[in-house]
Amino acid sequence: MQINRVIFTIAIIVSALVNSLAQEVKYFSLKEAINFAMENNYEIINAEKDVEAAKQKVLETTAIGLPQIEAYVDYNNNIALPVSLIPGDFFDKPGEEIEIQFGTKYNATLYASATQLIFSGEYLVGLQAARKFLERTNIDFFKNKVAIKQKISDSYYDVLSVEKGLIIIDTTLKVTQKLAEETRLVFEVGFAEDIDVDQLDLLVADLEASKIYFENHLNITHAFLKFYLGLGDNDSIILTDNIEYLIEERDNSPLIAKTFNFNESVDYQFINKQKELRLLQVKLEKSRYLPSLSATLNYQTQAQRNQWDFFNAEGKWFSSSAFGIAMQVPIFSSGQRKAKVKQAEIAVDQVEVQEKQVVTTLNLQYKTAINEYMNAYRVYLNKGKSRKTSANIYQKTTRKFTQGMASSLDILNTQNQYLSIENEYINAARTLLKAGAELEKILTKSESY
Repeated sequence: MQINRVIFTIAIIVSALVNSLAQEVKYFSLKEAINFAMENNYEIINAEKDVEAAKQKVLETTAIGLPQIEAYVDYNNNIALPVSLIPGDFFDKPGEEIEIQFGTKYNATLYASATQLIFSGEYLVGLQAARKFLERTNIDFFKNKVAIKQKISDSYYDVLSVEKGLIIIDTTLKVTQKLAEETRLVFEVGFAEDIDVDQLDLLVADLEASKIYFENHLNITHAFLKFYLGLGDNDSIILTDNIEYLIEERDNSPLIAKTFNFNESVDYQFINKQKELRLLQVKLEKSRYLPSLSATLNYQTQAQRNQWDFFNAEGKWFSSSAFGIAMQVPIFSSGQRKAKVKQAEIAVDQVEVQEKQVVTTLNLQYKTAINEYMNAYRVYLNKGKSRKTSANIYQKTTRKFTQGMASSLDILNTQNQYLSIENEYINAARTLLKAGAELEKILTKSESY
């Protein structure tokens, strides 16, 4: 029995060591987290694959206008040659039917064909469309990176906010626990009332429950951040920036001084490329009225044998070749081509309406974002002042209580006020940082492709 306990203990220790070795700790500033996500985020990786696929689509479309060569080998073993009946009159045997087999037992054919597209309006427009599609895919890739950058920033701010809240709760809990122990000792010697002890025990219990909540919430915010970073559950992250530093950095940046130009927005560039693709679709449908011209070169050689000797140098091969030019001229389609052109033109009208909507939306988003950022900044400054005041009140009330000049009810009120204002300050700081990230996203200029 003792041996089993020893083995069980060793197994637990080994398991703990393996888990600790498998867990990798990564340290991230906000900039480092964003750069890491640009290489490892799942959405970014898939968007990058879309760009690669679009590049291959351009190559595929380009290859349509290049020479196409194909060849095949055909071999037949005529196990039983077909029999034909010939009137006997041809062989001076009137009234009889003569059975004759035509052909040879073995046949082989080698065939090669080369085609070259000389002119096709559909091909030329299709090639332009493939290149425009690549440009739009690149813009979409950049748009994904901007969105992931904001998600990383928001998640980073969430983790910092919860960490800061947990520190405040933990610090307040330690102070309250010490105060409760001192009050209990004073009560035991008859210099305090039992209601003061009960009141402080209640405060300790509430703070312990809050601490558990914040610890669980911290695990959730870490999980979201790791997900956006492309990390696994076994990875552990430590954030090296703090809220005050990030706010100061944002405050010193020329973010507010930037002018907004919707033409430089990634959303506008995306809808603009969509419009160019729709215009090319109109051009493509109109190109179907044009003729297409192609050239073909064929070569064929054939051998017929009654003995399987295709590799005999003295055996004959019968060759043939041909060169041709084909022109396909569309004449009448019963209105199909006209209807397709009209549909493409309607699609252009629709995207032009969407373009106007995007411009209006972008201007509205910018005005909203700049106002929310300025309001969030003013609220943050106000909450910072209130925070200092509430902390002073809480500290003075705590000292007065230890001196017998304040009641446990005073401690309860000032502590609740202190924690509430601290929470409001953290929320104001997080709101300010997220408002800055939203404004930065709107002001981000689209890359040129």
